[in-house]
Amino acid sequence: MTLRVVDSKGSPVGQAHLSLGFFPTDTYAKVDGREGQTDNDGLFVVEGKTVADMTYGVKKEGHYGTTGRYWFYRQGEECVVSGRWQPWNPTVTVVLKECRKPAPMYAKQVYIAIPVQSTPIGFDLEKGDWVAPHGQGVTADLVIRYAATYDAPPVFSKRLEMAFSSAQDGVQALPLDRTSEFVSAYAAPENGYAPRLVLEHERTRAEIIRNQDIGDDRYLVFRVRTATDKDGTITGTCYGKIYGPINYGQMGETHRLMFSYYFNPTVNDPNLEFDPSRNLFGQTDRQRVYRP
Repeated sequence: MTLRVVDSKGSPVGQAHLSLGFFPTDTYAKVDGREGQTDNDGLFVVEGKTVADMTYGVKKEGHYGTTGRYWFYRQGEECVVSGRWQPWNPTVTVVLKECRKPAPMYAKQVYIAIPVQSTPIGFDLEKGDWVAPHGQGVTADLVIRYAATYDAPPVFSKRLEMAFSSAQDGVQALPLDRTSEFVSAYAAPENGYAPRLVLEHERTRAEIIRNQDIGDDRYLVFRVRTATDKDGTITGTCYGKIYGPINYGQMGETHRLMFSYYFNPTVNDPNLEFDPSRNLFGQTDRQRVYRP
C-alpha cells in the first residue's frame, strides 16, 4: 500500500517518520513492524502480510502526531483475489496537522464541588473558580445550574445547564479529530453558538430514561465576554474550548463538576491552538493540561 502524508492544507509532508504494523495471524499476537520516511512528495510505499488490517503512526517535528488503522477486510465484499488484498496497493491519505501558532491560555482540569443546587452559579474561566460568594471568581463567564436526586443505586436523576452572562455568548459541540494529537479545530467558528447547553441523565432500576451528555468523542467551543455596539454588532469577544467528557453528579458525599477547559484571553482572537508550555495558570499538578 501507499501512504500519502499531507498537512491540514493538503500540501505533501516530506521526511515524515512512519511506524506501521501488519498482523499476519488472527490472534494479533504477532506484529510485522515496518518503519520509514516519506519522500519529498509525501509518499511511502510499504508491503506486508495481514489477516485484516494494519495500523500506522506518523510524526514529524513541527507537526502533531497522527495514528490510524486501515482495514483491508470489508464485510460483504470480495476483498482477496489470488492471495492479494483488493484493491492492490491502495493510496491512503493521512493528514499530519502542522503546528501553526500555539498560544498561551488559561488551561485547567476542573474538579470542583458544586456548592448549591437549583441555583445559577457563575464560574470565572480566568480565575478557575466559582464567583463570589462561592469562590474567588469575579466574572461569570459560565452560569451553571445543577440539580440531582439519588435513590438506592442505580436510580438517580441529574441535570446540568450551562448558560452565559452576555446575550451574544454561547457554545457549540463539535466532533473530536480522534486520529491527531491536536483534536480540535485551529480556530473557533464565527457563528453557530447556542445560548445554553443542557446535560441530563435519568434512570430507573429497569431502564435509562434519558442520557444527554458530552462524551469523550466531542468537545465544546465557547464564546464569552462578548461586547456589542448599539446596533448589536460584536466589537469584542473571547473564545475557548472544553474537552469532554463533562462529568457531574454525586461523588461520595459531595456533588461535583469535572471538565477540562482552555480559555484564550486575547480579545477577538479565535485561536484554539494551545501551547502546553505556556499555561497562564502556571504548571501546578492540579492545573497541568497536556493536550494542545
